[in-house]
Amino acid sequence: MKAKLVRRRGHQLAQQKLAARVKASKHEREQKAALRAIETAGDGQSKPGGLLMRSLKEKLREKDPAFSEFLESADKKLLEIEDLEDLEDDEDDEADAEVNGKSTHDEEVESEEEDSEAGEEGEAGEEGEEGEEGEEDEEDEDGEEDGEEGDAAGVASDEEAGSADDADARVAKPKGVVVKTEVTAAMVKRWKATLTAGLDNAMLKEVVAAFRSAVHFGDEGGEENEQCPYTFTTGHVFNLVMQFCLQHLDRILRRHAAGGQEAADSAKKTKSGADRPDTWAHWRKHQPSVKSFLLQSLHFLNKMSDSSLTLAVLRQLHRSLGFFYVFPKLGPKLLKALLRVWSEGISKDVTLLSYAMVREMAIHLPYPFIEHCLKGLYLSYATACRFTSRKMLEHVVLMSSCVVDICGVDLQVAYQHAFVYIRQLAIHLRNALHQSTEAHYRQVYNWQYINCLRVWAQVLCTHARSDTAPLRQLCYPLIQVTLGTARLLPNIRFAPLRFQCARIVNQLSVELGYYTPVAPLLLETFGFSDLSKTPTGDRTERVLDWAVLVKVSKADAAKRSYQTAMVRHAFFLLAEHLNAFAYSIAFPELAVPTVIALRKLAKTTKVVSFQKQAKRLLSQIEIQAKWVAQKREGEEMSPADMKAIDDFLAADREAKTAPFSKWFANEVVTMRREEARGREEAGEIEADDDDASEDEKVEKKGKKSKKRKADAKEGSASKEETKGHTKKTKKPKSLPQTSELPDEVGEFALSDLEE
Repeated sequence: MKAKLVRRRGHQLAQQKLAARVKASKHEREQKAALRAIETAGDGQSKPGGLLMRSLKEKLREKDPAFSEFLESADKKLLEIEDLEDLEDDEDDEADAEVNGKSTHDEEVESEEEDSEAGEEGEAGEEGEEGEEGEEDEEDEDGEEDGEEGDAAGVASDEEAGSADDADARVAKPKGVVVKTEVTAAMVKRWKATLTAGLDNAMLKEVVAAFRSAVHFGDEGGEENEQCPYTFTTGHVFNLVMQFCLQHLDRILRRHAAGGQEAADSAKKTKSGADRPDTWAHWRKHQPSVKSFLLQSLHFLNKMSDSSLTLAVLRQLHRSLGFFYVFPKLGPKLLKALLRVWSEGISKDVTLLSYAMVREMAIHLPYPFIEHCLKGLYLSYATACRFTSRKMLEHVVLMSSCVVDICGVDLQVAYQHAFVYIRQLAIHLRNALHQSTEAHYRQVYNWQYINCLRVWAQVLCTHARSDTAPLRQLCYPLIQVTLGTARLLPNIRFAPLRFQCARIVNQLSVELGYYTPVAPLLLETFGFSDLSKTPTGDRTERVLDWAVLVKVSKADAAKRSYQTAMVRHAFFLLAEHLNAFAYSIAFPELAVPTVIALRKLAKTTKVVSFQKQAKRLLSQIEIQAKWVAQKREGEEMSPADMKAIDDFLAADREAKTAPFSKWFANEVVTMRREEARGREEAGEIEADDDDASEDEKVEKKGKKSKKRKADAKEGSASKEETKGHTKKTKKPKSLPQTSELPDEVGEFALSDLEE
């Protein structure tokens, strides 16, 4: 009951105060209305401003002397009315505000009364809880007293806020305008001198704010952003701020957060060697500045497309990588930005540095962040290699090397992802086999599919050499998918794609020691019906770049140059397949089907060049078979002795003394030179065609055609077939790096990224 009486008394006091306020405001409105009436009467008499003011004051004293004395004692300026129309508008606004305030307050009072009545009914209905009710009553008393004080304070604050709002309205300050400080070169010089020499927390916040303003400078809505208090009028000052922040701000933040340079150098690290900023002495104090610096660096990186600027931002982020480990939500954002610049191929340095950062994050951040890294790298690679050309080939090979390297960080995680994505490739192939439509064929016969097969083959060749490696179980399904892809469309137009698959399988055979039936896949190309028809075009047409070729048009498939190059590559890949088993104890038996097919081809084909190539390869196979048979006769071993079989010709394999290996080494050099010459001619033609006229193009094309004819004639005259395995061959000259085979995986070393 006591609490109920206190609440009612509080409501009564609040209502009395409100009624007094309303009465006072009503009295003031009546007085102001009288002033307006007096002014209207004065305007009708056309009195001057000074006389009008004096008459108004006199009439006010006569009608209400108490109110006039109150105004004079409060502020004499209140009686100096300059613009009665503005005063009238202000009065109307104040009256509306008071009316609205009254209704709002009445609603609050009514709601409080309803809540109190509901509380009383609830208390009356409860039984056996007198102690708890007593405690609640005491709390209610305290709450009501606080509420009364709050109501009084709220009324006063409302009046003060209303007067402040009126004052702001009279000043008429424009909204949405942010006053910013202009950064000068002297300010940057002062920042640099102070922060590089010692500790200054206030100035550090200024520099972080200036960096934020510089990063968002030029963005949409950046001028109205209150979090960017600085502006730039010259590009020179902007560059000074960016250079200072990107080069020194990371070190300055470390020194401030650790409590000095010595503390920063001797700070604790994790077992993997990562920094632990959360253990530094003043980390909590400078944590907002560090987070702001990292966010602005990421925002700036996402805006960059220039290689030099992107590399500078990446180097700064690489130094600050330890800070990201403390902010878990920033890790995915950084990973997304790194994958973007990694896959775009802005420059080789950008690609390597961005991958190095992804690799460090995969090592230092807890599981399952490595899954996000591996998945992101593979999907970014698959997206970037959708179209492959000679210009993009180097970047595609570099990205594939990065994917191979990241799989070596955790082989168990790599196995899970490799299984999923190889299975996805198999599903696409199955759909193309069961539903023979153009759309399903296109899902398989494209560069993206082939490059994905190639990158997983490289992963297995690197990390599945051991018999106990987890990834070794995926060799068989990957080979099956690759062979099925090669045989999907047995057409001469898609012979380049078949050769790409054959090269992938040959690579797996060489590195893992598996025997794969590649010979039938290549021998089928000699049976294409187009080879029996009369080809079109000149024999000396420009050589195609088979390294970046998966299919040709019908017109190109009928050309003599294409058919000649196709047969040449088929023989080369067949020799590469046989060279993988040149030191096998079963080589004579493995080569029998190939020997039979080559003899048949040499008899049936009508093309002289095809006959010569078939006989040349056939003779080398027979020489190698005899050499292995002789070595085998000198050994005494049982077929059940697997160790002796594995060690057969081990010394010769290391020294590469087999006759077929020596011959094939020369073939590799010749093939690379032919491909390099073809790329050089193609590059010259493209460069000349940019500025040359039509007549000049025809003339240059004729000269190059004559040159190719002369080279072909000279080569055929000086060419001699190798006779016997004892013939000495000259050591081939080293070729330029650009002529290497595109599917070779280069060694990746993080030491290349040292600044």
